[in-house]
Amino acid sequence: MKNKIFKKFLFITFLFFLIFAFASCKDDKKTTEAQNEITTDSEISGTIETEETIEDDTDYEEDDDFWDDEDDEEDDDDNLEGTTKKPKKEQVYPSNPTTYYSYLTGIKCTRKQQRKRPVSIIINNYRPAMPMVGISHADIIYECMVEGGITRFMMVLSDYENVPVFGSVRSSREYFIDLSRTHDTIYVHAGGNPQDYDQFDIRPIERMDGVNMHFPNTFYRDSERRKTMALEHTLMATGAGIVKGIEERNYRDTLNSDYKGAFKFNTEFTDIGGEDKIANYICVPYSNAFKPEFIYNPDDNLYYRKQFGEAHIDGETGEQIKFENIIVIFAEYAPFRGNAIAIREGHWSCKLTGTGYGFHITGGKYKVIKWKKETRESIMTLYNTDNTDLLLNPGKSFICVTSTIYNKSVVINSDIKSVN
Repeated sequence: MKNKIFKKFLFITFLFFLIFAFASCKDDKKTTEAQNEITTDSEISGTIETEETIEDDTDYEEDDDFWDDEDDEEDDDDNLEGTTKKPKKEQVYPSNPTTYYSYLTGIKCTRKQQRKRPVSIIINNYRPAMPMVGISHADIIYECMVEGGITRFMMVLSDYENVPVFGSVRSSREYFIDLSRTHDTIYVHAGGNPQDYDQFDIRPIERMDGVNMHFPNTFYRDSERRKTMALEHTLMATGAGIVKGIEERNYRDTLNSDYKGAFKFNTEFTDIGGEDKIANYICVPYSNAFKPEFIYNPDDNLYYRKQFGEAHIDGETGEQIKFENIIVIFAEYAPFRGNAIAIREGHWSCKLTGTGYGFHITGGKYKVIKWKKETRESIMTLYNTDNTDLLLNPGKSFICVTSTIYNKSVVINSDIKSVN
């Protein structure tokens, strides 16, 4: 009996144990599920907070690309719930790049074009050697007296590489060397006087000499000219040949880093004023026999050159040479007595250091100006009589360097004459 009672007690105890164990397992499962649900919510909440933090910390003001597609940005903002739409950033465009102007003409150009080193070429202006060739491509032409009552040109230009031919190329005069320093040019010539070679020995001049230096790809003798002209009037140069010569000698093809130009320009055509300073016709004497003319055409504001009684034509292009600016400079010429050759041939010297006077002629008007050149190596600068900078009109310039003895002989008047 006692044994049966004990068995029943064990059975009941075991049953209660099973019930208790089952209940405990069920509570643990609920606790675990609840904890899992809390963890998952926390993870989701943490992810959202992180995304919002990134969005709020984004530097929209500095991210130029962020605002490139405004339509897409509006769509994205509409799809973000619970976020505040940011105001659109106003597009900021870069300011206009610096405008560059040619140091030779004052015409707009690229920075590379502005810093390109020009060449200066000595060109024959002797009547039996006409026509001159390639001169219409010049940005600036200087005309100076040489022996025999004639003149010679120094043409200055930066876009020389595509010009088919220049000529005829003639010998140097040392005052042309001085003028070339105004524009930091490579100096192109065909021989020279002993005094010129003295200058070449002592001055840092990068040059191309078609007579006494070896430039086989730059110069040539024109066989057609040789049929009717003396040998000295037949030497020609090509633009492509000048490029090759620069490469062969490894000459500098960009301007010196400290070069800022010699002449100043208006940004657009400007009337220099003075109703009593009309200049429709100009005649500049270099000798009693040689007096070239410039005739103003109001239709294009250009001065057309005539010499030897006819239009001055470029034999390469067939066009009459013409210019926006005519500048007359009075300088001191004197017979050069430095060597026997100079004395025998009647060579001149020309003093271009110091100061002097002249005329600026443009747009049918003229005014008196001043010039200054401190040393033979320095640039020549042009001033108004009140010592302010002279402003040339944009375009080409012809600079007549004549003697001070003709300072009252230059003819400037209002006469209307035919340009040809």
